[in-house]
Amino acid sequence: MANLVQEINQLKKRLDLKEAELRQFKEDIKESEAAAKRNGELLHSVVEAAASKIGQDFFDNIVIKLSEWLGAECVLIGRMTENERVEAVPLLLDGKISHGFSYELAGSPCEITSRKGYCCYTENVINLFPKDQILVDLNAESYIGSALFNKDGNVNGVICAVSRRKLDVPSYAQDIMKIIGARVTAELDRIKMEEELKKSEAQLRESNAAKDKFFSILAHDLKNPLSSILGFSKLLITDYDVYSAQEHQDFVKTIHNATQQTYILLENLLTWSLSQQKVLEYRPKLILLKSIVDDSLVVLNNHALSKKIKIKNLLPENIEVFGDYDMLSVVFRNLISNAIKFTKSSGTIKIFLSDIKLDNNNQCEIVIQDNGVGITSERLGNLFNMLKMNSTRGTKDESGTGLGLVLCKELIEKHNGSIRAESKPGEGSSFFVKLNKG
Repeated sequence: MANLVQEINQLKKRLDLKEAELRQFKEDIKESEAAAKRNGELLHSVVEAAASKIGQDFFDNIVIKLSEWLGAECVLIGRMTENERVEAVPLLLDGKISHGFSYELAGSPCEITSRKGYCCYTENVINLFPKDQILVDLNAESYIGSALFNKDGNVNGVICAVSRRKLDVPSYAQDIMKIIGARVTAELDRIKMEEELKKSEAQLRESNAAKDKFFSILAHDLKNPLSSILGFSKLLITDYDVYSAQEHQDFVKTIHNATQQTYILLENLLTWSLSQQKVLEYRPKLILLKSIVDDSLVVLNNHALSKKIKIKNLLPENIEVFGDYDMLSVVFRNLISNAIKFTKSSGTIKIFLSDIKLDNNNQCEIVIQDNGVGITSERLGNLFNMLKMNSTRGTKDESGTGLGLVLCKELIEKHNGSIRAESKPGEGSSFFVKLNKG
């Protein structure tokens, strides 16, 4: 009888234990269902945020919802910069959003994320990346991150969450992070395209304004030499016998110089037009540098003689450059013509090689130096800028649109060279052209 009672008591204890386990199991199920419901609601809010907004509000909303879903104190959407940094589009830290924060990619869990596409460390992340000062400052325990991919399949950013405690990351988190990441990338691309469109529109407006200004200057500066040609040629036709032989010669020189100005102006216009249409063919070959300058001087000598300006071509006979003869002829004609234009009567122009040691031994630097009126520092900074062109009169009222220098820069850059200027008002100017030697 005693044994039967004992067995009944043991059975009752086991039954009570099972009932307790069943109650706990029911409570666990209830808690799991509640957690799943909360998780589902949070996940739904994340997805809803990803679908409903655009612009900065979209990014800010995403980090807030991800923080709520994952229980992370710090969430960031970042894009890669050219210097291997990550720049926050937004950063959410302890409930506050900031923008523009950046950090080094190297040595961070985001570097691993960018290589693998997805990373998740639910504990001890600070010990795995001890050199990451941000993790150290946050006293971080957990990290989850997903890479952002551009249309070419290259990583251009990350979306990540960091917590000071162990995160309970659901098994499907990777899929969700990738889906949200794709939407973030799409929005980044949309904003980039919008910015590029606005930039293109602004550039187009500037370009149209510059061209309008240029054609206004061109019309004005074509009128002056043509007026001289018409005026003096008319005098020679109608009143030829009134003037002496010397005056006839002076008239012809004036007509020649005006024609030469017009020719250079039209040549620049044609070359610039071909360059803008991308049909100006670059045909480089080995050319004797001195011969290009000598050929340019043949065209310009009459203008120089009319102003009693001495031009000294001091370039060595044997130096060769690798370039397009026609393009370089346009460059040197413009630079020497400008020097003549802004040098007073009886002045001097020198063309020589710079003695400055260049970084590249396969290059040479040609200097066109005058002792003319010089250029103010304000104008010097805008000499090669199409948008800042100005019609400037020479020392004998010669016209000029400024297109020649803009064109020189374009043509020299086609040669992988460079052009710059130095000047002091009243002391003259020097133009430096850097070209590749043969």
